[in-house]
Amino acid sequence: MISSAIDFGTTNSVAGINLNNKVKMIQLGQKSIETRSVLFYSFEERGFYVGDDVLSQLDMDTEGRYLQSLKSFLGHKENIETVLGTDTYYLDDLISIILRRFKQKMDGEAGESIENLVLGRPVRFNDDSDSLDREAQNRLQSAGKKAGFKNIVFQYEPIAAALSYEDKINREELILVADIGGGTTDYSVIKVGGDSRHKADRTEDILSNHGVYVGGNSFDSSIIKEFIAPHLGQGTIYKSMGKEMEVPYELYFDLSEWHLFQRMFDRKVLTRIDKLMMMAYEKEKIERLHELITDNLYFDFANEIVNSKVTLSSSDKARLDMNMFYSPFAVDLTLNEFENSITPYTQKIEEALTEALRQANVTVDQIDKVFLTGGSTLVPSVKKIYSNYFSEDKIFHTDVFSSVGYGLTLYANKFRF
Repeated sequence: MISSAIDFGTTNSVAGINLNNKVKMIQLGQKSIETRSVLFYSFEERGFYVGDDVLSQLDMDTEGRYLQSLKSFLGHKENIETVLGTDTYYLDDLISIILRRFKQKMDGEAGESIENLVLGRPVRFNDDSDSLDREAQNRLQSAGKKAGFKNIVFQYEPIAAALSYEDKINREELILVADIGGGTTDYSVIKVGGDSRHKADRTEDILSNHGVYVGGNSFDSSIIKEFIAPHLGQGTIYKSMGKEMEVPYELYFDLSEWHLFQRMFDRKVLTRIDKLMMMAYEKEKIERLHELITDNLYFDFANEIVNSKVTLSSSDKARLDMNMFYSPFAVDLTLNEFENSITPYTQKIEEALTEALRQANVTVDQIDKVFLTGGSTLVPSVKKIYSNYFSEDKIFHTDVFSSVGYGLTLYANKFRF
C-alpha cells in the first residue's frame, strides 16, 4: 500500500509519496514542488482556491477572502471559526481544504486513493501549555481525516530533516538540526548514518528535541510594527470631545500577525476605524488602514513585507513600495535596522539552541554537523548565531523548502501503518 507525507508549513507546503520504495516528491505548485499554504474564498463562486492557484484570483482582483498562516492557529486556546458565504468553517475545516487539494494531486500520481499519511509537526505548537500542544496535533489530525486520509501518524519536523540528511551520507554522525520556518524554531540532536539508518525505532538515537514559537512570521511582524504601522496611523493623534489622544496601539496588533489579520474584518473594528478617520489629524494614514481591510490589498501588502525580508537576506537595504494604496508611500529599510528590530526573536532562537544542547548533554565540539533548514535560516543575524558557535565547515545548509517533506516521506516508507 502506498504511503505518503505532507510537510504542512506555516508559509509553504510540500508533499511526497512512496512508489516502489522510492520517494517521489509531488509538484504542488504551478512550477515547483512547494506551494503557498494559503486559501482564497471567492465570494462570486462560493468556493475555495488553494496554494499557487490563489495567485491567479488575486491577479484578477476577484472579490473574496484571503487566508494565510493557518498553522499558527493550531496551538491557540480558542478554536477559530469564520463565516464565508453562508457556511461556518472551523480551523480544521479550513486546513482540510488545503490537505484535500494536496491529496488529489498525490492520488493522481499514485493512481489510487492514498490512505496512509505522515504529517510533520513542530516540536512545540504552544510554548506554554502541554495540553494546548496536544490539542494542536489533534486539530491537525482532524483536518487530515476530513481531507480523506484514514491512517495518520506524526513526526517532528527537525527529525524529518535529519532523515533527509542521513539519506545522503554513510558514516555515523552526531548532528544538530535547526529548522526555522514561518512559525517555529525547532531543534533536534540526533545520531544519523552508520548502523542507525537501518533501525526501525530511532528513539535511542534522538538525544533531544526542543522548540520555541518564533519564526519568519515574527520577523515580518517586527517590520510591520516598527516601520509600516506608523504610515497606517499608529501613534498619530486624533481629537475627541476636545481632547487630543493617540490612536490606540492595540488596533494594530492583529495587523502585524498574519494569522490574526482576519479579525480586522469584524464590523466593530471597521466601525472603530471609520470613527478614527473622522477625528484623526492625519486622515490619509487611517484611510490606508481602512483600504487595506476593505479593498483586497492584503495579499500585495503581505508580499511586499515578505519580499523585503528576503531582499535583506542578501543585501544591505530594501525598499518597501506600498503603492497599492490610494495614497502610496515607500520605506527604505536597512539590514541594520531590520536586525535590531528582530533582536528579541534572535535571542530566543539562540536560547533555544543552548537548551537543545543542554538537554542532549553534549558540547558544541561533540556536534559533527549542523543541518540548517527552513527559509528563516537565511536571515543574516540568524545564520550568525550558528557561525558564532560552530566552525563554518560544520554548517550544512540544505534545501530550505523540501528537506523536511523528503524526510517525512522516507519515514512514511519505513513506518508500519
